[in-house]
Amino acid sequence: MAAPSTRSRGFSTNALRVPLVALGLFALFAGAVAGIVGGLPEMTPRILFAIGVLLIGIYVALDPEDVWSKLSGRGAVYSGNTLAIAAAALVILGLANVLASRYQSKIDFTANKQFTLSDQSTKIAQALSGPVKVTGYFTNSTDAQRRTDFQTLLSDYASRSDGKITYEFIDPEARPTEAIAAGITASGTSVYQMGDKKQQSTGTTENDISTALVKLERPSKKVYFSTGHGERSLDGVAQPDYSTIKQGLAGDSFTVATLNLLSAHAVPDDADEVVIGGPTNPFLPEELDALKAYADGGGKLILLVGPQSKTDLSGLLDKYGVAFAGNVVIDPAKSAQQDPRFVAIDSYGSHAITKDLRELTFFLVSTSITYPAPPASGGATVTVLAQSTDQSWGSSNLQQLQPKQDSDPKGPLALAVAIDAAGGASSSATPAAGAARGRIVLIGAPDMISNFAIQQVHGNQTFFLNAANWVAEQDALINIRPADTTPRTMTLIGWQMNLIALSSAALLPLAVLATGAAVWWTRR
Repeated sequence: MAAPSTRSRGFSTNALRVPLVALGLFALFAGAVAGIVGGLPEMTPRILFAIGVLLIGIYVALDPEDVWSKLSGRGAVYSGNTLAIAAAALVILGLANVLASRYQSKIDFTANKQFTLSDQSTKIAQALSGPVKVTGYFTNSTDAQRRTDFQTLLSDYASRSDGKITYEFIDPEARPTEAIAAGITASGTSVYQMGDKKQQSTGTTENDISTALVKLERPSKKVYFSTGHGERSLDGVAQPDYSTIKQGLAGDSFTVATLNLLSAHAVPDDADEVVIGGPTNPFLPEELDALKAYADGGGKLILLVGPQSKTDLSGLLDKYGVAFAGNVVIDPAKSAQQDPRFVAIDSYGSHAITKDLRELTFFLVSTSITYPAPPASGGATVTVLAQSTDQSWGSSNLQQLQPKQDSDPKGPLALAVAIDAAGGASSSATPAAGAARGRIVLIGAPDMISNFAIQQVHGNQTFFLNAANWVAEQDALINIRPADTTPRTMTLIGWQMNLIALSSAALLPLAVLATGAAVWWTRR
């Protein structure tokens, strides 16, 4: 008579083995996750690992022969090979991750190198005179993405500074005491510290970081815009006004103020440069005398005078042999399609202002600038920054377009000129000890930096800010500009759209069905 089976009567320990091994594997997995993620008590991963090992040990002890047979069987060999390959893949990925974290490198495939630091930013990071600590106060709940983008940029700066730049982030909601002690009033503020010097910034772009680093080592510059002669408004939002360029100057560590020479009688001592932006009426003799005294003493000037202006600055410029011609430059070969007076410039003269300038600029209704040939006068260096093509001319008719006249000056015509009054043969020459170093930039198109122009053509702002920084001898800030993020779109015509719709709705499903039918046919 056969003995009754233990599987059908009474309690069998074999019924516990599957739940035990399942719970053991889950405990090991949970322990690994707890150790990687963190935030739990230190003993939690160890306890979970111990529980997992204990449960799997019980599973083995209940029927070791069954475990051995499974491990030594043919199926186990195949499974072991699979596990070995998976383990090797994990080890390779782990090593690659470690190497990537220690030796960071990236390749920017964008056409305009949108995700690469500019050469000037790299030079600033490398030239730091001491270590810089950047502390970002970002709220994790609202500024997570902005913090991530900022951290990516700071990582690039840190790697190029040879360890001089370090950074950390503090959540002002989680650690309010530290934020209050640092004087932080709003999330998204960063503090740059070099020794005892500190600089706050609310920006997170490349320009913001480079500007903050430069400010740590250099004081802010002050630029005055003249008023009282029909100049453009610095605070106006109309298309001809200059409020947009005012914001750009503030971003380049300039303090912007207005200057009425009639009431001030002289250029203030704290002026690092003076801008005469689009005057339409003449200056009084005493005002011109104040400007001339400032320029002769090594002053820095940017002069934007258009074709219809009654302003005469010859008393300032005669000794350099330059002058605003007062005509209107017409360039049918390279200009906006709707108006040949909107001259387009895509190549520039050799100068610090335009050295790395690759952006297109438009000189809107510009007068030409005459300059000496050879381009040097009075011990100064005169450099043409931008000029029209050889098919252009200077029209004396300021009211309407007309064909070229025999008396009109022929192109190329200078639209912007830089004067380095320090002497020497190049714009980068170093003046003698104690000598006043005057710098002047002439631009024949006041509309070039209007709100309208800058909103349409970013290169116009870049050109002017480069000029402002060069004039103020802030050469390190020249060409620190965010990469152009021009959207790239593809316009599809009718048959192309129909092809995409047909291939998505019909061709792809039919291809899947055809593949399935082929597989079925071969296996039937």
